[in-house]
Amino acid sequence: MTGKKLKKKKGDNSKTDDIFSRINSIDDSIFKKSTGIDKGTVVDKNIKIKKSAKTRDIYKQISTIKEPTLTRHELDIPTFSTVYLTYNAYKNMIGYAIRYANDKIDNRKWKEVYGVLIGTIKGNKFVLVKDAIPLSVGGRSGVELEPIHYVDIAEIDALVYKRAIEDGNTDFIIGWWHTHPGFGFFFSGTDRVTQLGFQGSNPYAVGLIFDHTQKRGESLGVAALRLRNPERGTLSDHIIVKLSYDVEIKTVNKNINKVIEEINKNMDKVLKELNYIHNVLDKKLLRNLEKEYGLLVEKEGAQRGEGAYVWGLGFRKEGRKPKFRKRIETEIMSIKENLKDLTNKSEDILNSQQKIKNMLFEPNNSYSFIIEKFIKIIDIINPYYDYLDSNERKIIENFELRLNNYYEILDQFNNIVASFSRIKK
Repeated sequence: MTGKKLKKKKGDNSKTDDIFSRINSIDDSIFKKSTGIDKGTVVDKNIKIKKSAKTRDIYKQISTIKEPTLTRHELDIPTFSTVYLTYNAYKNMIGYAIRYANDKIDNRKWKEVYGVLIGTIKGNKFVLVKDAIPLSVGGRSGVELEPIHYVDIAEIDALVYKRAIEDGNTDFIIGWWHTHPGFGFFFSGTDRVTQLGFQGSNPYAVGLIFDHTQKRGESLGVAALRLRNPERGTLSDHIIVKLSYDVEIKTVNKNINKVIEEINKNMDKVLKELNYIHNVLDKKLLRNLEKEYGLLVEKEGAQRGEGAYVWGLGFRKEGRKPKFRKRIETEIMSIKENLKDLTNKSEDILNSQQKIKNMLFEPNNSYSFIIEKFIKIIDIINPYYDYLDSNERKIIENFELRLNNYYEILDQFNNIVASFSRIKK
């Protein structure tokens, strides 16, 4: 998926005062219809909400949300179906969101974030959200997707499909999520466009919104929204639908607070290690290894880290082999030719074998040093991997891919040289 940037801009990113004034561009009547309050109403945090038997119902948790009144007909329509949010999905969503908006950050510096939801439809009755994958961070009052993020979504979709086939489940991208730090729960005009992209093809598709300022008491600070009449396109208003959880809210709050504490404590170190992978292991060590002891075939017309698209069959040009690889292959061919000639002495063959070993000594040493460093760093990053966005994960994935590709060729040469060791003097 490529193309123009999908901008989610509600206002200027400069001053907080300007942000709230620009929210007035949202239809007042639509906002009040969905939330039950007038925009600009100051909600007293001390207001006590009456307890309900259904304590896991989102409408009884958040003081600024009023439970919608649905007709019997609407209760049977996918648009109004309940959404069940697993703790895992909630944790991953909040773990990324609080990196950019929390009580310790100046509210003028809060940023919105965006991601996709993985889940399934159960019995054509409700949606089960199993995972939330972070994609991108934006500005104070908006978040945009770069073209590369559409590629990431396509990759996620393909991976989820593959796992669904392997595991025999029905998981797919069930919707999206983003944050409204300090703004509450509603769809802006751009949000409606995004939601329409999901709900237009899947009436069960849901958009989750997290606002950390609403996370207090028994509230988890999250709401599930859909378009009431998606057939009306962007003219449709939005509704807040019933949201339930797979774990008791008290347990969720207790566990998530520990997660938030660990993220606040360790994320700076994680990002520092991520930066080390990008700037030292990748740009310096691995690239120097590829430059001095190149093994991978270079694709013509492709920049470093990019693939070359070739359409049709029979027109693909053979990539260029690095000089270092050509020298090794020449020595290997020389040994193979000598083996065919019974008059050649085995000492000559073993000498050639030792020559290749010497050529591979530095590449093997350098690779071992890089992979050891990489493994140690991954051990640090791994507990927080789910809270990294698409660009951050790509740093790891792309480096690991290039490192593995290099090792595959290096290992082939090591194995060939080892096979010559069976030659007896």
